[in-house]
Amino acid sequence: MKRLASAALAAMLCDPTTAQASASADELLDLDLTQLLELPVSLASRSEQRSGDAAAAVFVLDRATLLRSGVHRLPDALRLVPGLHVGKWDANKWAISSRNGMSRFSSTMLLLVDGRPMYTPLFGGVRWETLDLAIDDIERIEVVRGPGGPLWGANAVDGIISIVTRHSADTQGERLFVALGSGDIDQLVEASTSQRLGEWTWRLGARWMDSEPGRLPPINQSQWTAQRNVGGRAIDEGQYRGVMLRVDSPRTWQGGSLQAWLGHREGEYTDQRLVSGLPRENTNHFDLDLATLEWRRNLDGGDALAFRSSVNRTVTSDSTLFDDQRIVDLDLQHSGTRGRHAWTWGLGLNHYRSDTRTPARDATPPCFACFGAHPQVSTDTKRSAFFQNQTSLDPFWTLILGAKVEDAAGMSWDWQPTLRMRWQPDVANTYWAAWTRALRSSTRLERDGAFFNIPESLSAAFGCTLWEAGTCQIGNPGQPPWVIDVAEFGWRHQVNEQLSFDTTAFRSEFALSDFTPGSRIRDRVQGVEVVAQWSPSRQWRADASLV
Repeated sequence: MKRLASAALAAMLCDPTTAQASASADELLDLDLTQLLELPVSLASRSEQRSGDAAAAVFVLDRATLLRSGVHRLPDALRLVPGLHVGKWDANKWAISSRNGMSRFSSTMLLLVDGRPMYTPLFGGVRWETLDLAIDDIERIEVVRGPGGPLWGANAVDGIISIVTRHSADTQGERLFVALGSGDIDQLVEASTSQRLGEWTWRLGARWMDSEPGRLPPINQSQWTAQRNVGGRAIDEGQYRGVMLRVDSPRTWQGGSLQAWLGHREGEYTDQRLVSGLPRENTNHFDLDLATLEWRRNLDGGDALAFRSSVNRTVTSDSTLFDDQRIVDLDLQHSGTRGRHAWTWGLGLNHYRSDTRTPARDATPPCFACFGAHPQVSTDTKRSAFFQNQTSLDPFWTLILGAKVEDAAGMSWDWQPTLRMRWQPDVANTYWAAWTRALRSSTRLERDGAFFNIPESLSAAFGCTLWEAGTCQIGNPGQPPWVIDVAEFGWRHQVNEQLSFDTTAFRSEFALSDFTPGSRIRDRVQGVEVVAQWSPSRQWRADASLV
């Protein structure tokens, strides 16, 4: 079929609130670069501020850019962010990173969706293919390139991506979108309704999408060495089904469920081995269920109190691994201003439970040296506290001091401090410098990794730290976190209303731990990032980056 014959019934079955929302979107499309610097961002300080004032390498992908781009998948939207490395692994998987080397799972990048962490402690990283969000429901995407551990905790080393979805009061009415095509989007249906009940507003949305498989490349261009017919079907198609409910009042409640079936291996299969178009034994199946409650209150004296709780359950299964992951996350934050000081402090609690099995281990015949985790069930509770203070030394200089302490597996109340200085001599220039200590926590597989069905005679050859009844433990239960020291210098310059530059130089010193107890590997990453924005008119804007 046809390159995305976008049969878009973008039917906003109109009421006055829908017309108002369209008008506000049109106004946003007319923002010039000066006004774009006024867009709010909360990722760099945990409290809302002008994006142009942030003492960090910040970029805000605003709703206007999302509307203009025409993209319908989140990773494609992130390609629009200068400084992010977005690579496609196959027809339904992505690798996304910043500053550091790109891999299938970038364990030093943290993802937040409405403040809810989506990082998996099993292997470290984000399964981007499970985040099938409707682009129309996104208000903005905030990105910080560089460390954010002093505010957001471990694993925010090379960057943080925060997705902020739209308030249900801003999406009143009904919406239906249908697209038919080929490639990334074979079929796409999005439907939502949003209504008001007194002081309450709510939005219920559903999304159904199918993607087609890629084509098999030559063996020398592929990670798979199996025989294949070049140009044949690669068995990496995907199916997504999801529903999401958001309710807003003085509190915000969100709940949702997503199911995904993703082919994940190149090969040639006969029709008898297919189920719903996907190979039975080579299908990743994901079930994601989540619920979030967020409450905010303004206190006397301009202080603000916020509390967020979230529950996230992800079940992953394929022919080699089954994992039932449950994460409960609680976050309390208090912020205020006293004279020259603007401060934020908070407490956090995160409980992680993983039930991991290796189906091939108990198959008939059982696999030899299949990899998994031992023990089967593992739990970890992380407690944390943070504080950050921003002091205006004079009208031009600002000093920022902060730190976060965390207690988790292998961390034992490790702390992540930061020292930042900002100088704004005039409205067109912002200079900033920072030193930050960030941590990347050990993953469950690094602590509990094991080979199964190993004879004792081969335990030394496999590097077993413990062998028992065929189980070869290679993980280090006490593995410490990675420690990263990062120095940064930035200059944000607006030449005029049409042209601006944002330049950052950084140097990251890594002390990496591996499976060997007590060992440390030293590494260094350094570079310069230049982001330019040019808007010759209100209808045109070009972004360019050099990293």
